Amino acid sequence: MVTFARNEIVSSSQFVRGFAGFLKRMTKSNDEKIAVVKNNQMQAVMIPIDEYERLKALAEIAEQKEIFETIQERKNTSSSEFISFDEAMKIAGV
Repeated sequence: MVTFARNEIVSSSQFVRGFAGFLKRMTKSNDEKIAVVKNNQMQAVMIPIDEYERLKALAEIAEQKEIFETIQERKNTSSSEFISFDEAMKIAGV
């Protein structure tokens, strides 16, 4: 679970009123994140663009790894377990 320091948590109204300041703070300082809270519930997190791009790249790598592993598993599937496209569509109700 991600933890937040006190100075990293702001209310949605503070965030709206001080957006330019928060944006500047995010780009000019070492702040990692700002959590936006509404009605005592975390609603969003603002992170630097570099961190966002890093997270997206990691998510893509994880997805590619999962696809690769699925393909590797399917290579070991006996052809007797295969079903035709038409049969798959019938099972799917299409």
